[in-house]
Amino acid sequence: MSIISYLYVKKRIYIKSIQFPRAKGLVCFLALDKTGLLYFSKVNKNRKKISKNIFQIAGFISAILIYSKDFISGEDPELRLEDINLGSHHFYVNIKNNVIFAYFIERDKLTENFDKYIHIVVDKFIEKYYYPYITNFKGDVSPFHSFDTVIDQYFEI
Repeated sequence: MSIISYLYVKKRIYIKSIQFPRAKGLVCFLALDKTGLLYFSKVNKNRKKISKNIFQIAGFISAILIYSKDFISGEDPELRLEDINLGSHHFYVNIKNNVIFAYFIERDKLTENFDKYIHIVVDKFIEKYYYPYITNFKGDVSPFHSFDTVIDQYFEI
């Protein structure tokens, strides 16, 4: 990822590109609606089984959230499913503006900038797609394909 800064010296503009390291550890990133409709997914190219079954995984995430809401929230309204510990891997779920963001990580490869970047990416998704596409969703997921470049800016996947 790079941020461009401008230096103004004697009426000349100098452009300086600053590089930031991309976060490591992300295996899979998904954005979906509460019914399991997949808006966007990006899967590590070495994880072919996940790629092959991504639509089933999206439906499973949606179902788990619905049932966990019934089971967990019934006891305490503040409780909700946020993550599943899978040993050396971890599965996180975050809901923002009724969009479900799910991401699967390898804990032993995680870098310290990961948490910061995942929040930035979620905010960028909402900012770019929520009002123009999600609020009036008509079934066309092609506008979401361009989000690949944002994921690639922040993560090595």
